Amino acid sequence: MSAVPEPSVARVDRRKARTRRALVEAARRILASRGTTDVSIQDITDEADVGLGSFYNHFSSKAELFEEAAGEALEEYGQRLDKSSAGMDDPAEIFALGVRLTAGLARTQPAVAQILVQAGEVFLVSDRGLAPRARRDIQRGIDTGRFAVASADVALVATAGAVLTYVQVALASPDRFDDTSVDALAELLLRMLGVPARSARAVVQRPLPAPSGTPGWT
Repeated sequence: MSAVPEPSVARVDRRKARTRRALVEAARRILASRGTTDVSIQDITDEADVGLGSFYNHFSSKAELFEEAAGEALEEYGQRLDKSSAGMDDPAEIFALGVRLTAGLARTQPAVAQILVQAGEVFLVSDRGLAPRARRDIQRGIDTGRFAVASADVALVATAGAVLTYVQVALASPDRFDDTSVDALAELLLRMLGVPARSARAVVQRPLPAPSGTPGWT
């Protein structure tokens, strides 16, 4: 009797990749729909439609999985922000665009907003997602003289704290803010960075493009 051929390495690798992908996508859906990581591994594997035992073939803990899922979602959003600001020359406008669109996620993309609230603080020290882009934009404003602050890192902490808090409150109490609130937040942060009042007001009154590819962020 001939031996049963073993699966090819490539086929096994593809199967592993599909399982890992299913777990990450399940974690993203859980973050977006439930707004919590307080779920069991069984919940995650059921959502992913994979076997319970397969989880630890890919991740050592729930925290590792949720960190990857959130990081992936925020990096995708960051790339869309980059596309939205392509062609802009004014560092203040680029910075304000990021603040206005990101703070507005609670209204426009609440699923992404939930992921941001759940994982935003972790990614303040990450090399991907929103924090490195915000720091880049702040540093560009400092280098060009548009912003009058000494430290991009301190400005980043203040910006991130304000935006994360805004999104969290907006998700919990949508009626507290209206469509102009994100502009007011961006204006305040521009003023914090040293942009004159009249200029800051003019910047946030510029038309606001939507990030390309907004459907399917989660």
